[in-house]
Amino acid sequence: MAAGYDRGRRLRPEDLDAWMAAARPFLPGPGGRILDLGAGTGRFSVALADATGAAVVACEPSAAMRAVCRTSCPGIPIVGAKAEAAPFRERAFDAVWASQVIHHVDDLAAFARSVRRMLKPGGQLLLRGGFGPPEALALFRYFPEAWAPSPLPEVVEVLATTGIIVYSRAKVEQTLAGSPAELVDRVGARSLSNLAGLPDALFQKGLRMLRQHEREGRIPHRIVERLDLVVFGLG
Repeated sequence: MAAGYDRGRRLRPEDLDAWMAAARPFLPGPGGRILDLGAGTGRFSVALADATGAAVVACEPSAAMRAVCRTSCPGIPIVGAKAEAAPFRERAFDAVWASQVIHHVDDLAAFARSVRRMLKPGGQLLLRGGFGPPEALALFRYFPEAWAPSPLPEVVEVLATTGIIVYSRAKVEQTLAGSPAELVDRVGARSLSNLAGLPDALFQKGLRMLRQHEREGRIPHRIVERLDLVVFGLG
């Protein structure tokens, strides 16, 4: 996944700008500290630093992902750890950014305690992901077995037990692919964890259908998706 991550998950500059515009009201400015939790290859780490002027720390459990992140995010500290056990001191961060991380969390209660411990008073947790009906996702029709119902209700409930409550929720539109051929190429990279976790037979079945639809002209020229930004704060 690390080798093909940027090929399959790259965000256009205008999409990064849209995410930063949505997130900026909840992030600190210069002098603040942001944790990019589950940073992957660091595609948001630099954007967060550039958009805010705050100090950003990347935290990622995968050694392969961290190796790519070190190249793509010069000057940003990178720590190897899981979200449930991030090794930072109490009240270390003004904000925690977690992009498409929550479905990787094995212990939500430990995740909630970890975030609660790391946030300063008045701090924010920003979760980015697809938290609507999975049927609304552009790739669901090809890989229906890859997506489970949204975990957000359980996440909200567990976070609330530690005093972390929902502040706001917004939809942000981004380009999944600029053409049918680009969509096929991105899916073929199999860098989405949902697709990587599928049995090979199911993945190949969905990919064949996608390629057939490309040949038949049944895929829009520009494929967009609308993901969620859910912001939590200390109650």
